[in-house]
Amino acid sequence: MNKKMLFAGALAVAGFIGLTAFDGKTLAQQKEEIAAAVTAKLETLRSEKAAECDARVQTEATTRFETWKAEEAAAAPAPAKGGAKKSTPKGPKVDPLPSKPAPTDPQKSRGGAVQQGNPEQQKERSGSAAPTQTPEQQKKRGGAVKQGGGK
Repeated sequence: MNKKMLFAGALAVAGFIGLTAFDGKTLAQQKEEIAAAVTAKLETLRSEKAAECDARVQTEATTRFETWKAEEAAAAPAPAKGGAKKSTPKGPKVDPLPSKPAPTDPQKSRGGAVQQGNPEQQKERSGSAAPTQTPEQQKKRGGAVKQGGGK
């Protein structure tokens, strides 16, 4: 009989704990609370890690910038005071590149173009009258512009 009473007491205690432990919430409500707690912890962890990452990036950028400034300061020649001579860099002497000729007008250098002042190159058009004057005379001729206005 003692065993039955002990067993009944243990069962009553387990039942009491089972009914009061979850405050009468359903499984869906319990899962929602768990999901909300997990989401809140993830957000705080994410924001902490983002802040740490930003701090590391900032320190690395500052370090690299300072290093770059130091290299630039070391590479740049210091301004000479009092008219001191500048030293020439030592190394193999290099001949300067040959200068390029002045570019020519592409309209005058294309194939078949007539060179100015070279009447031998001018092409004859079929059915045209032969020129009686040279190009220089044509430029000097008068009468190309009407004199005294015309009505």
